Amino acid sequence: MKKQERKICRDDWQLLEEGKNYKRQIGLYELVKRNERFYRGDQWHGVKSGGLPTPVFNVFKRVINHFISTLMSQKISLRYTAESCDLLHTPEKRRQLEEGCALLSHYMNYRFDRDSMEKLLSDGLLDAALSGNCFAYVYWDRDKNAPKGYRGDFATTLIDAVNVFFGDVNTSDIESQPYILIAGRELTNNLIREAKDNGMHEEECRRITPDSDSAEQAGDFGAIELPGTKCASLIKLWKEGGTVWYEKSTRSCVITPPTDTGLKRYPVTGMCWDNVKNSCHGEAVATGLSENQLYINKAFAMVMKHMLDVSFSKVVYNDTIIDEWTNAIGEAIAVHGDVEGAVERIEPGTLQSGFLELINMTMSVTKELMGATDAALGNVQPINTSAIIALQNASNLPLENQKRSLYRFIADLGMIWLDYLFHYYGEGRILFYKDKSGKMAGYSFEGKTLYEMTFSCYAEVGPSSYWSEITSVNTLDSLLKRGFITLKQYLERIPEGYIPDKDKLLEEAASGEKETP
Repeated sequence: MKKQERKICRDDWQLLEEGKNYKRQIGLYELVKRNERFYRGDQWHGVKSGGLPTPVFNVFKRVINHFISTLMSQKISLRYTAESCDLLHTPEKRRQLEEGCALLSHYMNYRFDRDSMEKLLSDGLLDAALSGNCFAYVYWDRDKNAPKGYRGDFATTLIDAVNVFFGDVNTSDIESQPYILIAGRELTNNLIREAKDNGMHEEECRRITPDSDSAEQAGDFGAIELPGTKCASLIKLWKEGGTVWYEKSTRSCVITPPTDTGLKRYPVTGMCWDNVKNSCHGEAVATGLSENQLYINKAFAMVMKHMLDVSFSKVVYNDTIIDEWTNAIGEAIAVHGDVEGAVERIEPGTLQSGFLELINMTMSVTKELMGATDAALGNVQPINTSAIIALQNASNLPLENQKRSLYRFIADLGMIWLDYLFHYYGEGRILFYKDKSGKMAGYSFEGKTLYEMTFSCYAEVGPSSYWSEITSVNTLDSLLKRGFITLKQYLERIPEGYIPDKDKLLEEAASGEKETP
C-alpha cells in the first residue's frame, strides 16, 4: 500500500473512532440494545428474579407494530416532475418533458415494487422506532441483473444508526455534511474479491484478515458471528467539485481508492422518529415506553407471586398430637389425644382490587397517550364504520410528523435513484414497467433530453386501509341499489377479494349489456 493511501486509511479510521466516541457519549449503543431486547420480549435481561415469576406483557411490541402498520397502511408511489417546465419551454418541449416524467415515474414505481421497498420501509420504521433513526444507502451493484448489453444496477439497503457517522453531529441535514462514514462488517472473502476486482495485488489482499471488532453493532446478536469469517470495513463519502467521492477501506488497506462517483447527491437518506435539537440522532419511541413496560411486568409478577403464595387455604396442625398430615381422600389420620384444637385451617389471603385496577389503568393510559387507542387497534365492534374511521383518524394525528418524515425519506430516495439513472444508465438502456392493464412494457432511456432539467420527486399516497375499503363497498352498494351505476361499473370498482370469480362476472355483465336492446 502506498504511503498516501496508508495516511488516508489511518485518517478515515481516526474519524470513525471520533464518531464512535460521540455515540458513546449520548448512550446510543446501549439504548439500541435495550430497546431491541424489549421489542423481542427479552424484558428481564440481567435480572435475578429470586423466585419471582418473570412474565412479559409486551405492550411495547404491540404499540410499535401499530405505529408501523399505521404509517404503512397507505399505498405509496413516486411521482417525478420537471421544475419550471410550464414557464421555460415551448408547448412541444413541455409535452416531451411531461411524457419523460411520466415514464420515469412508471419505471421507478415498478422498481419500487420489484425491489420490495415496502418491506424495506417497514424494517426502516422499526429501526427508527427502536434507535431513533433509519438510514438507507443506495449503491451500484455490478453483479445485479441488467438488460442485455449493460452491467449492474442500483440497489438499496438499510444501515443501522450505530453504523452511520456524520461529519457534523449537530444537524440531521445529510446534504450539508462535510463527510459521511458508513461502518460495516463484511465477509472477508467478499472484501478480498472486491479488492481484486479493483486491481489490488495479491500481496496486498493478504492484509485483509478477519477480526473481532463486532462489540458495537446494533442489538445483542450483532456481536455474535461465526469465528474468523468477517472483517470491519469503512466507506467514506464526501463532496468535492460538485460531485460525491467514494472510498472504501479496512484497517489494514484501501480497497477502493478515492473515486469520483459523478453523483450530485449523497447516496444516503435518513429520517428521525422524533427530532432532537442540535443532534443528528432522533429520539426513539421505544425509549419513552420502557419504564412503563418494566412497571407493568413487575406489577404482574408480584400479583402472580402473591396468588401462588396465598390463593389456597393452608392447614395448620399440632405435631404433638398428629404425627403426619395427609390430604389423601378418605384416609384416616391418627390423633394422640383430644381432636379439639388439633387442626386449624387458614383462609386464603385477598389481593387489593385497587392494585389490579392500577395495572390496567397503566396499560390503558400508556397506549392512549401513545395514540394506540382501542379504536386504532381495532378492538371495537364494527357497527358504525364512519364513526370508527373518524376515531381512527383522530388517534393517528400524533403520527403526522412521522408520516411527513417518512414521505420526505421516500422522496429523497427517489431523487437518489434518479441521480444513479442519469449517471450510470447508458443511453438507450431499456427501462421496463407495468402499464395500466398490468402488462409489461418498456422504453429506451434517453438521458440527454432530460439531464439538464431540474427534477423533483414526491411520495404520493392513497387510502387503502380496511375501514376505507368497507366504506367504498358500502358506497358502491348504495349506488347500485339506486340505479346510479351498472353492474359492470360496480364490479370494476369493488376492491379485490370481496367477490369470487369477479373477472367472469365482468365478462357476463359486459355480454349482458351488449344483448340489451
